[in-house]
Amino acid sequence: MEPFVYFLPSTLSLRKLRQYLSQEPHYQVILEQGEMQDAALLDTFDNGLFQAAKLLFLVDKHLLLLDLQTGQLLEQAAPAGRPTIGDMGKGPVVDILQEVSKLRALLPVTGIRVRRDEGRVLDDEGKTLVRFYHLTLGRGRRKLMGMGCARYLRGYSEAYSALWQWLENCGATVCQSAGDLYTALGITLQDYSVKPEIELLPQAPVKESATTILRTFLKIARQNEQGVIADSDSEFLHDYRVCLRKVRSVLSLFTEVFDANDSNRLKEQLAAVMRTTNNLRDLDVYLLNRGEYQRLVPPSAHAGLLILFDGFAQRRKGEQKKVGSAMQSKGYLRSMDNLEALLASGDNIKNGPQAEVQSLTFARRLIMKRYRKVCKTGRDLDETTPDPIIHQLRIHCKKLRYLMEFFTPLFPPPEIKKLIRSLKTLQDTLGNFNDYSVQQEFLTKMLASDIAGGAKALAVAHSIGALTAMLHHLQSEERRKIIENLVGFDSLEIRDSFKELFLTEDAADEDTCLLQ
Repeated sequence: MEPFVYFLPSTLSLRKLRQYLSQEPHYQVILEQGEMQDAALLDTFDNGLFQAAKLLFLVDKHLLLLDLQTGQLLEQAAPAGRPTIGDMGKGPVVDILQEVSKLRALLPVTGIRVRRDEGRVLDDEGKTLVRFYHLTLGRGRRKLMGMGCARYLRGYSEAYSALWQWLENCGATVCQSAGDLYTALGITLQDYSVKPEIELLPQAPVKESATTILRTFLKIARQNEQGVIADSDSEFLHDYRVCLRKVRSVLSLFTEVFDANDSNRLKEQLAAVMRTTNNLRDLDVYLLNRGEYQRLVPPSAHAGLLILFDGFAQRRKGEQKKVGSAMQSKGYLRSMDNLEALLASGDNIKNGPQAEVQSLTFARRLIMKRYRKVCKTGRDLDETTPDPIIHQLRIHCKKLRYLMEFFTPLFPPPEIKKLIRSLKTLQDTLGNFNDYSVQQEFLTKMLASDIAGGAKALAVAHSIGALTAMLHHLQSEERRKIIENLVGFDSLEIRDSFKELFLTEDAADEDTCLLQ
């Protein structure tokens, strides 16, 4: 039998519980009550635990995790400071948390008070028939409420059903979401997703749809500013940059939707903002890959890597300070506020020649155009293709992916998501290929930097040499995978799916030839 995970909008009354169970003379209940303690409800910035139906409390330097899907209540010592989940020490709570995210830090949602109670239902001989636990929760002067779980012990279904029934009579309901607790405590869930669901209308002018997309991603980027400044975790900067990159992509890809001069001015403004964060993001990526780099090279090269990454960490401190200062500057805030005001209405930007084209028609034409470029470039690829051509294919794929994701609301979800998954498989290998190439170039530059100088220069040079060799090998492997994945993405099945979903009648003859 499944455990009964419940929410109780009032306190658990031991007296009433005993009274109810005493109607069956062979039952008795034991409840070991803990003490009410100050605590904090924790989650990641993107509500990862809430979405995964998990509640996490920091109580007296311990992490207490309630999994609403399984009924597990787990505990372990809390780490010092505020590390990302991936950097926390091993333990039963962290093992579950890492299934949600390794890169996010845990942030306080609200202060709360918690009491943990452990209970058992016994028969008249003192044998345990049912085990349960109950958390009594409250905040400020709000009334106390509870959450808990009753667990069935094999062979004692009658006692288990009796306890379940009593809890339901008191108002307990099956709980598989944290929403009940948040509502009862008056907690408003932060509306945040780096992949938002944007409502678009097929017949709406494409400029209207484009402005909606621009406004949405600019808002998400700005939601990350305080996290970047506070340096809570590296995902704040990552999400910030991804969203601004998508804003720039709309301005670049939605050809002739906006006035060219206005569009170019906005792209230049965004490019200048992103340049400020380039070095910090590069250092984040290398530091996040630290464990993988150590795995790639022999132990004899680890000492040099340690020196190298210590140098990266020091440089990162300086770059973080620069970015934080820039984001708090009057110039930056004024620039971003003006940009938000500009995108508040499509009337604030002049129309381009394609501004009034229906969104669905525009989307189909543009997606097919980009798909043709991917196929044309990919068909010439082989083992001898220069790296710049492969990088160009990666860019074509990225543009196609952005367009398909932007316009997803206009197409049947199963069909377009299937094509996006197919494209993502190819993109992943292209991204890996590019990463290995960039990393080799970066490491070569490091040989001439102050990090690789001094008495420890030989150790650093040895490590960089070993790591560069491994990255070159991995890049060669990715080249082979790219060629294999291109065969699948340019298959007859995928081509037919693209034509069925995106081909317009006026372009049918052209695409029939190009997509054979």
